[in-house]
Amino acid sequence: MSEHHHQHGPEHAEHPAFGPQWWEHHYQGHGARHGSPSPQLTAEVAGLPVGTALDAGCGRGADALWLARQGWRVTAVDVSATAVGDARKAAEQHEPDVAARVHWVVADLTAWAPPTQYDLVVSQYVHPGVPFGAFAARLARGVAPGGTLLVVGHDHADEHSAAHAPGPASIGLDAVTAALDPRRWVVEVAESRTRHAGHGSARPSMHDLVVRARRT
Repeated sequence: MSEHHHQHGPEHAEHPAFGPQWWEHHYQGHGARHGSPSPQLTAEVAGLPVGTALDAGCGRGADALWLARQGWRVTAVDVSATAVGDARKAAEQHEPDVAARVHWVVADLTAWAPPTQYDLVVSQYVHPGVPFGAFAARLARGVAPGGTLLVVGHDHADEHSAAHAPGPASIGLDAVTAALDPRRWVVEVAESRTRHAGHGSARPSMHDLVVRARRT
């Protein structure tokens, strides 16, 4: 459901933007390339005590497998069966103990209910078919007391990011932070950051919105 290495253009407009069929066509059309983990993830998770994690919108699994290499036990969920299938194949290239730490699930995150709470819930560049504040609240319910929520998205205040990920694909800080009850959450990071998209010397600068919060 998330993929931070491709542009999300209108290349298959016959399906509603960011619905399950849209993502299936997206992944089927881009080939099975396995990218690097998100720089926002690696920066924000470094130093956290290892435990259980939910990667909500895992795409082809680069982030879930990075977490597993750090020792996390990961439930990785994506709406695209193609993406999850590619992720499983990527996991087979890792050490067996790393691959065994990831449980892959094909499910629509707007309907799927986590079976438990996690020490870390990560959602990056996910474009749900519901208002993002409601989606963020749903993610927050999956975080165990003392755990961390990390949400990364395209900053809709940035013109290039908005063009790269139009309409519902970009979010604002308030969409995430307003969903977190201040009696139960401490927002530790809420900011926009620059990231270089794609490869090569002419990579455009993108602005990512990053929110990291700890449940008390």
